[in-house]
Amino acid sequence: MTKETGFLPSENELGVLMDDLSSILGSLFIPTTPMPVRIEDFPPVPLDGIGAKGLSVLWRQILRNSTRLDSPQMSGHMDTAPHPFAVMTQTLVSALNQNMLFRELSPLASLVEEDLIDLFKTHLKLGPDWDGTWASGGSIANLTALFCAIGGYRGTIDRGNVHMFFPESGHASLKKAALILGVPVGQVHFVKCDDAGRIDVDELSAALKKAPRQAHNVVTSVLGTTIHGSIDRIEEIAKICSKYGAWHHVDAIYGGALMFSKTHDHFLAGLSSADSIVIGPQKWMYVPRVSAAVLVSGRKRFDENLGVVMPYSISGEVHRGVWGVQGSRPADAMVLWALLHAIGTKAVGEQIDRSIKLTRSFYEILSNSSILSPTHVPGLNLQVIRPNTTKRDTIEIQQRLKDDGSLWASVSQWRDEKLLRTVLLSPKLNEDSLNDFVVSLERAAS
Repeated sequence: MTKETGFLPSENELGVLMDDLSSILGSLFIPTTPMPVRIEDFPPVPLDGIGAKGLSVLWRQILRNSTRLDSPQMSGHMDTAPHPFAVMTQTLVSALNQNMLFRELSPLASLVEEDLIDLFKTHLKLGPDWDGTWASGGSIANLTALFCAIGGYRGTIDRGNVHMFFPESGHASLKKAALILGVPVGQVHFVKCDDAGRIDVDELSAALKKAPRQAHNVVTSVLGTTIHGSIDRIEEIAKICSKYGAWHHVDAIYGGALMFSKTHDHFLAGLSSADSIVIGPQKWMYVPRVSAAVLVSGRKRFDENLGVVMPYSISGEVHRGVWGVQGSRPADAMVLWALLHAIGTKAVGEQIDRSIKLTRSFYEILSNSSILSPTHVPGLNLQVIRPNTTKRDTIEIQQRLKDDGSLWASVSQWRDEKLLRTVLLSPKLNEDSLNDFVVSLERAAS
């Protein structure tokens, strides 16, 4: 009956398509220079399907009309080309379509998620009383953690009494989460930062001191800001939060990957004193988006604030879907788990250290340019660049870079200035790449 309706492909069609898809995926792992993407015309969705051969044509159209993150020249955002092993595993995980809502729908994936939460706790040097769950991306992770911070499903904290303090450099998801959670706009405060986006701890202390006496205060610090990649003084902020009785949330969606570094793990000092932390493997751990983990200090608090009753499956087992703001979730943790087993945490840490080292070399090369200036000494692998010219504005420079195809840098606004931003994530980058980047930048700015 299935063959007659044409809903599923034949075995022969499947075999041909699998070979074709394998060839396309393989091409993604070969270094390429990104060309400007100019979207081709595409046909409307038909009433009658175009068949297996037509699908092959569509795949190639997708390939031609998509941003090629696998190219080392694509160095403008915190978006990575996933490791080949992760891509292959993601294909299998997607095909199995495990649902993290119930353990019977995700038996191994549930254990893997729990195993990785324990791994994160160990590498971040958190105490045994921490617990956590996974979420589909950084925005939902921050929303989940901030929801927990104001009482979660217990609903015991009046939103009119909640004050949230974010760094002015904080990710947009923080403000969105506060407003989604019903925190009044006037009680969402943005704390002044230094020129590289790090929280001014004196300003934070003063802001908390001014807060109403009975306020429920929530402070967010950042481990790897979105524009500069800067790291807040987590340990000092933790002490300030303790002094004023504020919940301390750490947005480590990007910088949490430092847990695998042997050279830069000192940046993690003070994390164990936080109340909640979010981590995003989709960024610097080289797995496909979207995946994130939410960690909360205190198993009892985690369970009471983020736990819900799941009456749909009474199996006597603990379902991962009990916790968080999502119901059904994909088995994102499986992809990272397989990658870490294949290459080891040491290799991830070494790649992180290498990209930071390259970025510091990039800073030194830029410092010797008369046409460009680095705006900050990089803490991680992000470098913001200011063109020393009035000949072209920043967006025009970016367009010239895009047309040239030798580097793609993003344009980010920091305060009142539009600046070029580079993120040196690709494992394919080397010292020669950096010199080429500077030449391209200077040419585009001239």
